[in-house]
Amino acid sequence: MAKETMQAISNAEQKARETVLNAKEEAHRLEAEAQAQGQQAVQAAVKEAGKKAGVLCGVARADAEKLGARVKEETQAQQERLRRSAEESRGRVVEEIRKIVLGKT
Repeated sequence: MAKETMQAISNAEQKARETVLNAKEEAHRLEAEAQAQGQQAVQAAVKEAGKKAGVLCGVARADAEKLGARVKEETQAQQERLRRSAEESRGRVVEEIRKIVLGKT
């Protein structure tokens, strides 16, 4: 009976060692798998962020072009208003200069 008990204990210890060894191997496998999945997730996130950045750059570029075109139009309109105003004032200015030069009041 003692021999059988010792053998049973030995078998139980062997099974326990094998179970621990299997658990460690499984843990290492799961860790490696998780690392690989993590790297894939990071790569996918970087790729997606690059795509979104490209889209945002395109939108910003389009907005800048629209703003530039609007500012150009507004500047041209302002210049035209100033030209017209100068043209309209030219006659009065010439008349005032004549008065000053000729001494007429």
